[in-house]
Amino acid sequence: MGERGDAMSEWIRFSTEVVRPSRRDVGGAVTAAPQDSQPTLHLCGIHHSTSPVAIRERYALAPDQVGAWMRRLREETGAQVLIVSTCNRMEIYAWGSGALGNELRAAMRRIGLAAGCAEAPELIERSGEEALRHLFRVVAGLDSMILGENQIKQQVREATEMSRAAGCLGSELNQAVEAAFRCGKRIRTETELNVGTLDVGKAAILKAEERLGGLTGRACMVIGAGKIGRTAARAIAERRPDRLWIVNRSLEHARAIAEELGGEAYGLEALGCLLPEAEFILGAAHTPELLFDAEDYEVAAPTGSRPERVCLVDVAVPRMLDPRLGELAGVELYGLEDMEEITAVNRRQREAAAEAAGVIVEEELRQWRRERAGGALGPAIEELKARLETIFAEEEAALAEALGEAPADRLTPALRKLRGRTLHAAIESLKRAAGGDC
Repeated sequence: MGERGDAMSEWIRFSTEVVRPSRRDVGGAVTAAPQDSQPTLHLCGIHHSTSPVAIRERYALAPDQVGAWMRRLREETGAQVLIVSTCNRMEIYAWGSGALGNELRAAMRRIGLAAGCAEAPELIERSGEEALRHLFRVVAGLDSMILGENQIKQQVREATEMSRAAGCLGSELNQAVEAAFRCGKRIRTETELNVGTLDVGKAAILKAEERLGGLTGRACMVIGAGKIGRTAARAIAERRPDRLWIVNRSLEHARAIAEELGGEAYGLEALGCLLPEAEFILGAAHTPELLFDAEDYEVAAPTGSRPERVCLVDVAVPRMLDPRLGELAGVELYGLEDMEEITAVNRRQREAAAEAAGVIVEEELRQWRRERAGGALGPAIEELKARLETIFAEEEAALAEALGEAPADRLTPALRKLRGRTLHAAIESLKRAAGGDC
């Protein structure tokens, strides 16, 4: 057996080649592959904990802009790309290798400059398992301004579908996203993190109730018929307002909500007629510029003609209501940054659930590593099996020739047992060695 080398030495050498991928230099010599050449998940972006609304609104992308930037990054870098743009975050996830992190950083800078933002924001940058952990926490609602909120899951799902439609979602990035959804589902099933939680629209309503002493019997306006607007309108309807107006660029979408809730639907052109009566106005639409400024409001609803107390809450990013509106007599204006007190109470109520959810995130990360290791090692394991089969067949033939037919027959079962044990040890060693790589 010495001339052929024993099976154990063979699988040790083979496993070393698999676990430490190599490349050939110009002269044909094998050298270690750079660690950063291995494709992995990268993240670059901003969110509510590092960037104020004044910065986030400059980086907020409309749906058509999201698709355009994903395609552009796909073409420029060759990476698989997913962009999540919400009122509280704008994050680019990409699957690729090399200096992809630098390219995402440059892309964020270009997005800001295109929106006229000269100030460089504090970027969140992650790669490998840290990027994946962040994605898991985002989908679960653990990284949201309102801990445990449920809207982010759907927002990431929609971003994923946009990436797929744009031809930017490869299999590896899709697997990472699906693993995040699986993690989020476990958290919703096994913890109380997402049960009865607030969302941005409901938090805005709580703020309005606090300032106006309730919404029952009042004239309320929701500008925007998206998810935030829809959930907020339902919550307002439960409080039995005197009038509920749904105002939206698409009158059809406004009507769908108004008919469900017994409200009234209007297009944006009706704002001038409605403003003099509105006591609570919630801004929840994506608009490239302010919907109306302080001067417009004064013309439509001059002092003396509007209610004595008016509460405006702007949860849109970019902001849709002029910050100067809060300087007018009897008008109070609040934005996302003013939800802190409400969200702090929600966070304290969910701390225990958040801790349990964090444990699930780590468990799902370990499961991801196991799945990735198993998938990557599949071809290597098959090749290892074939090599061991060849080695043991040669040794069995050599024994039969050296010892004779009868002794070889008696040794065959022992050789097969040894082969099985050696193969099992080799495969387990490969999985352990590769299991730590995300």
